[in-house]
Amino acid sequence: MLWLDSPVVDDRDEILGTPGGRRIGWMARGPADGTPVLYLHGWPGSRLEQLLIPADVLHRFGVRLISIDRPGYGKTDPLPGERSARARDVLSLCDALGIDRFPAIGVSGGGSNVLTLAAIAPDRITRILSVSGQMPQDDEAAIAALPPEELASLPLYRRGRIPELEALCAKERDDWLAPGMLDGFPTSDESERRWLAQTWVRDAVATQVAEAFRPGLEGYIEDSLTCVKPFDVDVTTIRCPVTAVHGTADTVCPLPNLRRVLATIDTSELILLDGLNHIGPFLYPDLLISLVVGRD
Repeated sequence: MLWLDSPVVDDRDEILGTPGGRRIGWMARGPADGTPVLYLHGWPGSRLEQLLIPADVLHRFGVRLISIDRPGYGKTDPLPGERSARARDVLSLCDALGIDRFPAIGVSGGGSNVLTLAAIAPDRITRILSVSGQMPQDDEAAIAALPPEELASLPLYRRGRIPELEALCAKERDDWLAPGMLDGFPTSDESERRWLAQTWVRDAVATQVAEAFRPGLEGYIEDSLTCVKPFDVDVTTIRCPVTAVHGTADTVCPLPNLRRVLATIDTSELILLDGLNHIGPFLYPDLLISLVVGRD
């Protein structure tokens, strides 16, 4: 396993060149001899999203957190197609780094991607953690709690890559990059508002979102097209432990949509954070890291 015999080194922020000629951006933080844990960011997002997990938590649990820019975001080249093809970037990185078996975290839009990863690589994924995980938005009843403006966008996503979709994504990018964007982010609890008000949190979010869009709109467009599609793998075959941490008041990724997917996975467990919205789990980084490595 990578890093067990390595000296402690500084954080790494690099690009992997694959044999097929694609580039994959990745970042590693935490003790160099720590347990490798893979991190799949949200929509929009980048490898820098993992900066929301404090370094002292990683050192306390002995975790080397390795995040990857999903295709089209940050330093990773675009890769149109189904979730299963795009999730294989994680396996390419782990092959290059010499990591055979590993646990993985999927945050928000990374939630469906990390379950896909567990389905296509059952011999390599040891444990899955879904954090405010977004599941395929292909069940109208399960996503009825989405805000009206988001529900109104879904028919457009289903029409494929057309000029109207590209225009909508460009507008949403501008909204994400606008000063004060976090002031209107959906929260349901005073503890969430206090967390969001911290300077280091606002700086980390702004930095990681700016990096997500730096190369353009390709990653965001592909997430838009993919989010309305059902899984292209059979997630009922997942056999590694799957834990989901989710706020009961999440309006970004409705809880019923997550429940209906977890109900099909025998090894799943759901931990609910009462009254919290989409960012609620980030208030408990110790809980998240302990769960993904299976430690108290």
